[in-house]
Amino acid sequence: MTRNDDSIARTERHDEAQLQGTATDDAEPKSVTERVLDSAEQVLLHQGYAGFSTRRVAQEANIALGNLTYHFPTKAELVRALIDRLMSKYLEYFEDFLRTPGKGVEALVRWLLEEAPDEEAMRLFREIWAMALHDDIVRQSIDDFYDRLIERVTGTLIAAHPAADPRGIGDLVHFVAVISEGSSVIYGTRSARATPHRSMVDLVMRMVRAITDDLEAGGQSKDADR
Repeated sequence: MTRNDDSIARTERHDEAQLQGTATDDAEPKSVTERVLDSAEQVLLHQGYAGFSTRRVAQEANIALGNLTYHFPTKAELVRALIDRLMSKYLEYFEDFLRTPGKGVEALVRWLLEEAPDEEAMRLFREIWAMALHDDIVRQSIDDFYDRLIERVTGTLIAAHPAADPRGIGDLVHFVAVISEGSSVIYGTRSARATPHRSMVDLVMRMVRAITDDLEAGGQSKDADR
């Protein structure tokens, strides 16, 4: 181990001790990486893309800058890790949701349009989109985020609806993704539009219901022809 590595390790142990000291008695102390990612999310939310820096994140996390850069050498790598964590949270929720008896595509779509796009989530994604326009690593990360999310949700729905046309399910998931993201852009910061958000949700639900019925009917028709 070099002298610099030894110094970083000592700093990390000190920062770990600080973090454990600030944890409540009932809570497990967070790792440095989790604390950094929590802080990165808060800085991005409140300072925006223009004010986001590793130095500010380190200050928010109450750790030394050298410790942060030991785990995340660049700002882009820190944002990539933040995006990966967001994706893990969304995937876990989607898959648990779709495995729950009585909850299917329509319930998931309604949740995406009504509950998921809260102001904090909307602001966070807008800042990440802004960063993606200027940083190839962040752009690749956010593109991968949507591709992997769509792929996993599509696979889960195909397994849950074996009679439906798999390609049609993939198209449906892409359609829902476009509607969901577009809804957060149009209604995220201005809910009072000529067409209320509730009316838009009802329209989308009718469309999803019709598409889902067609997919199921098409799959059953194919089975009957065999």
